[in-house]
Amino acid sequence: MWNAKQEHTIQHGFLHKHSTCTNLLESVYDWSIALNNKLTTDIIYIDFQKAFDSVSHSKLLIKLEGYGIRGDLLAWLKAFLSNRTQVVNVEGCFSDIVSITSGVPQGSVLGPTLFLLFINDIDEIFCGTGVRMKLFADDVKLYCSFDNFSYDLQIVCDKLTEWADKWQMKIAFNKCTVHRISNRDSHINQNPGYTIGGQILSQSNETRDLGIIIDNKLNFNSHVSAVARKAHVRASLILRTFVSRDTDILTKAFTTYVRPILEYCTPVWSPHTACNINKIESYQRWFTKLIKGLCGLDYSQRLEHIGLETLQLRRIKYDLLMCYKIISGEVNLHCNLFGFVGLYSNKRT
Repeated sequence: MWNAKQEHTIQHGFLHKHSTCTNLLESVYDWSIALNNKLTTDIIYIDFQKAFDSVSHSKLLIKLEGYGIRGDLLAWLKAFLSNRTQVVNVEGCFSDIVSITSGVPQGSVLGPTLFLLFINDIDEIFCGTGVRMKLFADDVKLYCSFDNFSYDLQIVCDKLTEWADKWQMKIAFNKCTVHRISNRDSHINQNPGYTIGGQILSQSNETRDLGIIIDNKLNFNSHVSAVARKAHVRASLILRTFVSRDTDILTKAFTTYVRPILEYCTPVWSPHTACNINKIESYQRWFTKLIKGLCGLDYSQRLEHIGLETLQLRRIKYDLLMCYKIISGEVNLHCNLFGFVGLYSNKRT
């Protein structure tokens, strides 16, 4: 049967009060606690091949019935999935009509919900182990903190392979990786040797996790550099391609196309060193200096003139807003609340 508590603990996709940010906050909290306790954390990232298209209709219906969905509702869902066809149109030329025998209808309201119900029982594979799992839709990561080596992770990988075979979810073994977080250089340079599907997992020093680059030391220096480069490219493109030099238009373009790059999930990685703070701020400082009529003003005057705030101040506001949402229950975080806020405060101090 469906365990709602467990589902909300590990799944953060397509759910109220959950997001990529909550997924990363819970994960980074666990990894940070392990680092503070001088433990090593291994994270295994699992890649399912065409996950939404691989859902077996017959097995999905079996799971729905196991959740207690029966009678007319189950018959309606079966009809919703049945007798679907697809055709490809290329410049007016149509392919043959092909029946769809698997997959949840993407673009529909029910599609994401049906997928979550199908993948929900994956949490059973790590019961009784020291492994934790986080999901965002079909993005799966397994992790475990330890002093020397984690046998539990290999056990869970084997169980995950069995689960995928049973429910016809193909794992792209060559795209699965392992990432190690540790303050011990001897551990970082050591290949854990985990296998999945008989293949040894490749080890990555930096992994992009839901858009955030995770490094071995969890300091986010690489992520700051990456978003800074991307923001510079986007800002330069605006200045080269926009014919208008109107202050309002350029300001709107910056806040629409550049600033979101610098502010995505900042409660997770917000920089606390002067170097990284200045690196992020420098692109707004540079862009505003190139706006016509603002070159002779200092940075604070330019911001006041166009009605913007420093990126650092905006991040602080986001941090406070996130803390408020955590305390008031507007987002669901399954970690020690007071420990989280304390860790959060120490990071910013």
